[in-house]
Amino acid sequence: MRPERKIFVRTAQDGRKNEQGMVMVVVLLLVAVLVVLGTTGIITVTTDMKISSNYRESQKALYDAEAGAQQVIATLRTTPNYPTSAGSPTTVNLTVPSGFNFSSSVQLTYVANNLYRFQITGNAANNASKTLEVHITRNPLYPATADGAVAMYGGGPQVQFKTGGGGDLNIDGYDYPIPANPSCNGNACRTTATANAVPGIYTPSVPVTTSGNKVDHLGGSRTEQVGGGSNTEADWQAFVSMILADPSLYQSTLGTRAAPAVTVVPGGSTLNGSANGAGIIIVQDSGEFHMAGNSCFEGLVILLGNGTLTSTGTSIVYGSTVTINHASKLVDVNGTTDLYYSSAALANLQNISSLNPVKMASWRDVQ
Repeated sequence: MRPERKIFVRTAQDGRKNEQGMVMVVVLLLVAVLVVLGTTGIITVTTDMKISSNYRESQKALYDAEAGAQQVIATLRTTPNYPTSAGSPTTVNLTVPSGFNFSSSVQLTYVANNLYRFQITGNAANNASKTLEVHITRNPLYPATADGAVAMYGGGPQVQFKTGGGGDLNIDGYDYPIPANPSCNGNACRTTATANAVPGIYTPSVPVTTSGNKVDHLGGSRTEQVGGGSNTEADWQAFVSMILADPSLYQSTLGTRAAPAVTVVPGGSTLNGSANGAGIIIVQDSGEFHMAGNSCFEGLVILLGNGTLTSTGTSIVYGSTVTINHASKLVDVNGTTDLYYSSAALANLQNISSLNPVKMASWRDVQ
């Protein structure tokens, strides 16, 4: 007897059941992929937003640092506070405007003559900060050096000294410090020379003609020098012309040591200086600067043409006296005026902000 054979027939319904299982797997895989892609997208977008936010705040910190650098320059233009040597920085205090975030003070460091450096930091959200190192320059609009205690650039230079021996020097090219008290009077204004500096009298080409006793009353390691100076008559004339062309640059009264100024004495008029002053005096042709009493002036005295400097009492000029635009010129110190070179008095001219423009030379991001 033959064994019974069983025949199995796969129906269409069985195939559909198997296919439904595969679809489920595929759907789950697709869902997983979409979840991964979605999560990756969210992470990427979030990261990009953070990067964008950090970059924005970093740029804001940079812009604030740049604004702070401009604030330093603006402050120095109105309140000069410059160091005189590399080892003695000065502090510049700043007013931070509303909406800005930068250092409230910086240390200004001396780099070289008329070149200075400071660092300033701008801050923003997300702990963002930028620190800039900035170099600034000052380029004086006036000749920055003196060729003598008295420098006579025009023609026919003559000097009348005191007669006889004894007494103080009339003209001295050694370097005198300025008096400790800017309001000193008489002999209290006298200081002692500290170093060799410039000739007593300088002329560019024609030797000066002297009378009186210059042996006893003219000082300096080089009492007289002809030629070889740093400046020309054209340099001084260009400076004077610039000043006279802009009345906002000068005034009719004397400046002080704390606030030196440019003073112009017009031709045909007299400025009586009975109190101490500082800055630059420009005496136009036929004008007169008369130092009354026991006054003292610190800085530059520029005499044009027949402009004169006269005095009564025991007046002293610390700095340099310059004469230009003359065919013949007599400097008469036979009386009571003493003309002494002083680098300190000339250095104080840097505090005339309008004549010492501050400019940004360079900057770099250091943090």
